[in-house]
Amino acid sequence: MNVNFSGYNENVVTFMVEDTNVTMGTPVKMAGSHTVSACADSDNMVGVAVNVRNGYAAVQLSGYIEMPTQDTFTPGYCKIAASKNNSVKNATSGREYLVVSVEENIVGFIL
Repeated sequence: MNVNFSGYNENVVTFMVEDTNVTMGTPVKMAGSHTVSACADSDNMVGVAVNVRNGYAAVQLSGYIEMPTQDTFTPGYCKIAASKNNSVKNATSGREYLVVSVEENIVGFIL
Protein backbone atom coordinates (compact mmCIF):
# COMPACT_ATOMS: atom_id res chain seq x y z
CA MET A 1 0.00 0.00 0.00
CA ASN A 2 1.28 3.47 -0.85
CA VAL A 3 -0.85 5.25 1.75
CA ASN A 4 -0.49 4.97 5.53
CA PHE A 5 -2.92 6.40 8.09
CA SER A 6 -1.03 5.24 11.20
CA GLY A 7 -0.38 8.03 13.68
CA TYR A 8 -3.18 10.28 12.41
CA ASN A 9 -4.69 12.15 15.38
CA GLU A 10 -3.87 9.29 17.78
CA ASN A 11 -5.07 9.99 21.29
CA VAL A 12 -4.36 7.47 24.06
CA VAL A 13 -5.60 7.71 27.67
CA THR A 14 -4.85 5.43 30.63
CA PHE A 15 -7.81 3.87 32.46
CA MET A 16 -8.15 1.32 35.24
CA VAL A 17 -9.33 -2.09 34.02
CA GLU A 18 -12.43 -3.67 35.55
CA ASP A 19 -11.86 -7.23 34.32
CA THR A 20 -9.12 -9.55 33.07
CA ASN A 21 -10.83 -9.89 29.66
CA VAL A 22 -9.16 -6.67 28.50
CA THR A 23 -6.03 -7.42 26.50
CA MET A 24 -4.20 -5.59 23.75
CA GLY A 25 -6.63 -5.13 20.84
CA THR A 26 -9.80 -5.39 22.93
CA PRO A 27 -12.62 -2.95 22.11
CA VAL A 28 -13.55 -1.35 25.45
CA LYS A 29 -16.46 0.54 27.01
CA MET A 30 -16.75 2.66 30.13
CA ALA A 31 -17.42 0.51 33.19
CA GLY A 32 -17.38 3.27 35.80
CA SER A 33 -15.45 6.33 36.83
CA HIS A 34 -11.90 6.09 35.39
CA THR A 35 -12.54 2.42 34.48
CA VAL A 36 -13.04 0.41 31.27
CA SER A 37 -14.12 -3.16 30.59
CA ALA A 38 -14.22 -5.39 27.54
CA CYS A 39 -17.14 -4.78 25.20
CA ALA A 40 -19.76 -7.48 24.85
CA ASP A 41 -21.07 -8.43 21.42
CA SER A 42 -22.83 -5.42 19.78
CA ASP A 43 -21.66 -2.89 22.40
CA ASN A 44 -20.63 0.58 21.30
CA MET A 45 -16.95 1.08 22.06
CA VAL A 46 -15.15 4.11 23.41
CA GLY A 47 -11.84 2.89 22.03
CA VAL A 48 -9.40 0.01 21.76
CA ALA A 49 -6.87 -1.14 24.35
CA VAL A 50 -3.39 -0.72 22.86
CA ASN A 51 -1.52 -1.83 26.01
CA VAL A 52 -2.60 -3.50 29.25
CA ARG A 53 -0.46 -3.90 32.35
CA ASN A 54 -0.89 -4.16 36.14
CA GLY A 55 -4.61 -3.36 36.13
CA TYR A 56 -4.36 -0.41 33.74
CA ALA A 57 -5.10 -0.08 30.03
CA ALA A 58 -3.82 2.47 27.54
CA VAL A 59 -6.90 3.06 25.37
CA GLN A 60 -6.76 4.66 21.93
CA LEU A 61 -9.73 7.03 21.76
CA SER A 62 -9.09 8.59 18.35
CA GLY A 63 -6.98 8.11 15.28
CA TYR A 64 -6.61 5.32 12.75
CA ILE A 65 -7.01 1.72 13.84
CA GLU A 66 -7.31 -1.62 12.07
CA MET A 67 -9.55 -4.33 13.52
CA PRO A 68 -10.44 -7.87 12.46
CA THR A 69 -13.96 -8.38 11.10
CA GLN A 70 -16.10 -11.03 9.48
CA ASP A 71 -18.44 -8.41 8.01
CA THR A 72 -18.20 -6.53 4.72
CA PHE A 73 -17.60 -2.79 4.97
CA THR A 74 -17.69 -0.06 2.34
CA PRO A 75 -15.36 2.94 2.61
CA GLY A 76 -17.15 5.96 4.04
CA TYR A 77 -19.08 6.49 7.26
CA CYS A 78 -20.34 3.23 8.78
CA LYS A 79 -21.88 2.29 12.11
CA ILE A 80 -19.46 -0.08 13.82
CA ALA A 81 -19.88 -2.07 17.05
CA ALA A 82 -17.74 -4.51 18.99
CA SER A 83 -18.03 -8.17 18.09
CA LYS A 84 -16.71 -11.44 19.46
CA ASN A 85 -13.00 -12.27 19.75
CA ASN A 86 -11.69 -8.67 19.76
CA SER A 87 -13.23 -7.87 16.40
CA VAL A 88 -15.83 -5.44 15.06
CA LYS A 89 -18.99 -5.71 12.99
CA ASN A 90 -21.58 -3.62 11.18
CA ALA A 91 -24.15 -2.07 13.50
CA THR A 92 -27.65 -0.74 12.93
CA SER A 93 -27.36 1.94 15.62
CA GLY A 94 -24.66 3.73 17.57
CA ARG A 95 -21.57 5.63 16.49
CA GLU A 96 -20.40 6.11 12.94
CA TYR A 97 -16.72 5.86 12.08
CA LEU A 98 -14.91 6.78 8.88
CA VAL A 99 -13.87 3.54 7.15
CA VAL A 100 -10.81 4.25 4.99
CA SER A 101 -9.39 0.76 4.38
CA VAL A 102 -11.11 -2.53 3.62
CA GLU A 103 -9.14 -5.73 3.17
CA GLU A 104 -10.00 -9.38 3.65
CA ASN A 105 -11.15 -9.74 7.28
CA ILE A 106 -9.59 -6.35 8.28
CA VAL A 107 -11.26 -2.96 8.41
CA GLY A 108 -9.30 0.26 8.95
CA PHE A 109 -11.19 3.21 10.37
CA ILE A 110 -10.82 6.52 12.17
CA LEU A 111 -12.03 6.41 15.77
